[in-house]
Amino acid sequence: MMVIIGYDVLMRHIFDDPTIWADEISCYLLVGITFLGAAYTLSMNGHVRIETITDRLSPKVKRYLEFITDVASLAFLVIFTRQAYWLVKDSLVSVKISATLLRTPLYLPQLMLAIGLTWFYLQMLVHILRRITPEQTGNEARAMASRESS
Repeated sequence: MMVIIGYDVLMRHIFDDPTIWADEISCYLLVGITFLGAAYTLSMNGHVRIETITDRLSPKVKRYLEFITDVASLAFLVIFTRQAYWLVKDSLVSVKISATLLRTPLYLPQLMLAIGLTWFYLQMLVHILRRITPEQTGNEARAMASRESS
């Protein structure tokens, strides 16, 4: 995306010959990067949190509040993901294209949105499951595995 924007700036300001496609492609790539990166950011626990109030809560209340927030987020992601796939399906069936000179089939950028939301939804599910299952130390896990194999 940086190369495309750099190329467009170079063509527009140095050669006075702007591209007709760089802005549109950059926008599609930005949507893809944003939604495809959301799940990865969650897996790294990198989403922004404002902890002004939650830092004053007891650890038990804080965990409960985080769990409720995660479940609400999952519910939102389920609805948003379903709507994104319906949008892709509608664009495919109706053969919707962008109203630009590129005439991009709209299902392509919309599919990046739907796939990114699916990964985000699945990562949120994993995040919740990790929150509700007790963590085991390496010794406990090995002991449990040896008991199961006997």
